[in-house]
This record gives sequence, structure tokens and C-alpha cells, in this order.
Amino acid sequence: MSNLSATMTQHPVGQGGMMSGLLEIPGGRFHWVYDCGSNQKDALTREIVKVAAYGEIDCLLLSHLDSDHVNGIDQLLGNVRVREVVLPYLNNVDRFLLAARDAASGALSGTSVAMLADIPGWFGARGVERVTFIEPRSDDDDGEGPGPDLPDGGLDGAIEGAIQAKWSRAAKGEVRTPGIAQASGPYVQLLQTQATMQFLPSYGPRLDWVLAPYAHRPSLKQMKAFEDALLAAFGRNGLEDNFWLAVLGDATKRKKLRDCYDVIWSDHNLVSMALYAGPVQAASWSGHHVSGSHQWFPSQFCGAVGWLGTGDMHLDVKVRRKRFVTHFDALLPRVNVFGLPHHGSWLNYDHALPNVMPNACQFVAAAGPNSYDHPSALVKRSVRAAGKQFVRVNDKAMAALQWRHQL
Repeated sequence: MSNLSATMTQHPVGQGGMMSGLLEIPGGRFHWVYDCGSNQKDALTREIVKVAAYGEIDCLLLSHLDSDHVNGIDQLLGNVRVREVVLPYLNNVDRFLLAARDAASGALSGTSVAMLADIPGWFGARGVERVTFIEPRSDDDDGEGPGPDLPDGGLDGAIEGAIQAKWSRAAKGEVRTPGIAQASGPYVQLLQTQATMQFLPSYGPRLDWVLAPYAHRPSLKQMKAFEDALLAAFGRNGLEDNFWLAVLGDATKRKKLRDCYDVIWSDHNLVSMALYAGPVQAASWSGHHVSGSHQWFPSQFCGAVGWLGTGDMHLDVKVRRKRFVTHFDALLPRVNVFGLPHHGSWLNYDHALPNVMPNACQFVAAAGPNSYDHPSALVKRSVRAAGKQFVRVNDKAMAALQWRHQL
């Protein structure tokens, strides 16, 4: 038997996203967070304080840069040290598309422009030591592609000491984004799609646990339509870095940017990153569900302990859903909790999803007060019809969903 424990929490931040995990062995721990944002600011502040109380965050993973998934990051970084930030790689067109989307929704701010203009520099200025980009899988890619790197065997036995986290792959190459050449900035790396974070204790075998991100990006044809609109509106300057300051200070340019976004908005052309956190093997894990001050062993616990979050992925798009399922195929039987994409929106969902995770107990929608019909009644019915439990985690403190597992 091992002496490894994992605690995973879906924080009740409301209409947004924040999940955290704590991996512990005698003498060592690893603390991670997936997303940090919400439209309900008071609830977000309350949960940031709770997360910061656990101490240093080893890894902050961001599904995408929507305001309701990242608008708490500055506050989080001001409360606790974060060693590494992981997010999908964004090229210039991706970043301009995000700015255009924010301009169209009225969410474009000085902070978001500054972050998009120099992502590594923005995080480095706030004490982050390493920024890791994960290469997204394009809708244009031929074939199904390799799945995540998973360690083989030898994962059971006594373990203790500090936990060393290592990516399964070396950096793919130079990350061409502003600011990375600064000597005082964070270390920046670009990793291939199948890279996973794996864990080694000071003493004993590799831990039966991985963090496996997976990101998708729209097809080149779709992105080209936006780029053409951008070039028509702004000329070549529209693809240069000094364009950011011009947009921030000029209402006319912001209106042009919104018009460019209108060209392709209906195709959901944004990069987003899912995250699996959990074991690789079907080991003898035990687990119990914790809610507020109450604990119980739920009847629907099937022995799976993994947690799969999806941010705002558009899994209604067939090619993206197929590649998502194919990528995580070896890990889907290990999933216990599935984070529904986009707060349980029908526009991001497909009826096939519950059936590809045979041991998943709970399908979770992170949704506070909103005017978007999140979560959708159709999604609730679909989840329940598949024999799964639908859980809404809203902005109330007692709505927290937490699982504790031991091996």
C-alpha cells in the first residue's frame, strides 16, 4: 500500500471557474489550481482566501483567458506565491481574437490588454517563475494524434519526502511571444500536446497521479477569415504589438475590432484547455465526498477518482469532441467528476459525453446567477437520463464540491 492522498475541490465562485487540488505524502505536497475567475466577485474573493490559506501554489493552470475564468488571478497572485502558470499557446491572431471578443462583449480592460500583449512578462512581474504553454490541437490536424504521456508501472509502495513535479517532455522550441527575451523574466517553454506533469517523491516509486492538459484551436480557414478582416480594418499594423495600445486608447479602433470579431463569432473560434487530474492505474483508491461540515461515502462512488475539467471547450463541435475523447481515451475510465463545459451550456454539450466516462459519478456545472440559461435544463436532463448525478456549484459557500481520496 501507498500513503498518498489527494483532495480536489470545485470552489463555489458562481458564474466562473476555480478548481483546486492538493496532493500529499509524508513530508511533501503539491498544490495546483485550475482557473480563477467569476462574475460574482464577493464569492471569488472568499474562495481565493481559502485557497491561499493552503500556502504556495505550485501550478496555476488556465483553461483560457475569458474574464470569468481569469479575473481573480491578480488577486490570487497578490495573496500567495505561484511558481508556474500553464496555459494554451496563443499566437498573435489568437490574442487579437481574444481582444476582439472582449471588445465585442464590453469586457476589454487595461489589465486584459496588458496580459494579452505580453503574457510571460505580465506573470513574471507578479512573481511567477515559469510560464508553460501547451500546444493546442488544430481542427485541421490529420489523424487522431497521440494521447497524453502516461507513466508505466512501478507506482505502488511506501513513499515520502518532497514531491518533484516534472513535465514528460522537453520544451518543443522557442516561444515567439513578446517579452520572453528579457533576462529578468520567467522561464518560458512550449510543450507538445501530449505532455503531462508527473510526480516523483524523494523516496519511493513514481506517484500514481498526473496532470494532463489538452487544448484545441480552430481551423486555419476559420482563423484566416478573422485575420483577413483584421488586415482590412487596420492594415499590417493590426498584427503588430503596438496595436494593443492603440486599441486601448481609441474607441473607434475598438469598434473596428468588434466588427472583425463579428465575422466569425458564431463558430466559437477560441482556444480552450481541458485538464485531467487523477491516477493512471486502476489502483485501490478509496474516497469520500465532503460538503461543508458533512462527510459521507456516496453510493455512486465507483472507485474512479479522476477529475476532468473542460473550461469553455466547445464539445458540441464533432471534430473537437472526437479528438477530445480520443486524446483522453485511456483516462476516461478513471474519471469520477466531469466539469461540464461553459457552465453547463447546451451550446457546448453533446448527449454522447456521459457515455464515454463509464465510472463518472458527478457532472458539474459551475454556474452562479446569470442571464444565459446556465446550466441548461436540456443538459441536466441528458446527464440524469444517462444515470449520472448533475451537480450545480453556485456562489454559496456550502455549495463547494470536494472529494478526498487515499491510496
